[in-house]
Amino acid sequence: MSNFLRILLVLFFCSFQSYGQSNTDFQSRSIFLVDYKLNKKWKFNSEYRYSLENDLQKFRSSSIQLESEYAFTKKLSLSGGYRFSSSFEEDNHRFFAAINFDYKMNKTVIVSSNSKFQYSTNSFDMDFMNEYKAPVKMARQKIVLDINFPKSKFSANSGIEIFLKTDSQPYFKFNRIRYFIGTDYNFKRFGKLGLLVFYDDKYNPRKDDRIVLQTKYSISINNLIKNKKNEKKK
Repeated sequence: MSNFLRILLVLFFCSFQSYGQSNTDFQSRSIFLVDYKLNKKWKFNSEYRYSLENDLQKFRSSSIQLESEYAFTKKLSLSGGYRFSSSFEEDNHRFFAAINFDYKMNKTVIVSSNSKFQYSTNSFDMDFMNEYKAPVKMARQKIVLDINFPKSKFSANSGIEIFLKTDSQPYFKFNRIRYFIGTDYNFKRFGKLGLLVFYDDKYNPRKDDRIVLQTKYSISINNLIKNKKNEKKK
């Protein structure tokens, strides 16, 4: 595990060396997420996202996402959903599906894999797609290492994600690789607050990479209901 962390950190910080040699932009992303677990198999969540770009000086986009997840086992699940984004200049529709696999190495460490396919378009009009902007199809593979510190509300995570475009020749074309590292604080009854930094290393002549500071607050409806029931019993 320690060797894996060393290799990951070397890759992460080596990528930052290109900051002064590229058009790297510093951005921010704020996320609010609410989830509800219907039963042992089904889980639903909704998410609102607000993003800034141009070194935090310009509005980038806001989006609303709906997602459902079905757990085949404790380790394997299938999820899918829809996201609508708007920059006030153009809209974007995204449909996605993913296979998630979690492997618990011990009480502290979990290794996760997320294989996702997404379809994004600015319009469902066929003339627009053919003449102006074609839909973008992307395959994504993410590997995450989660560390839950014993007797602590803090946890840490780090990993990489590879993006491959599937609407070009050859069929799979490398688009970018994302390195990220973050931490979460679990309030238990009052949700979870996460802070994460990721670096997108893009494969294009412009080399317009980006560093993004992401804050995320998530809350479970199930925990809120459970808390109210406990308060009534008191």
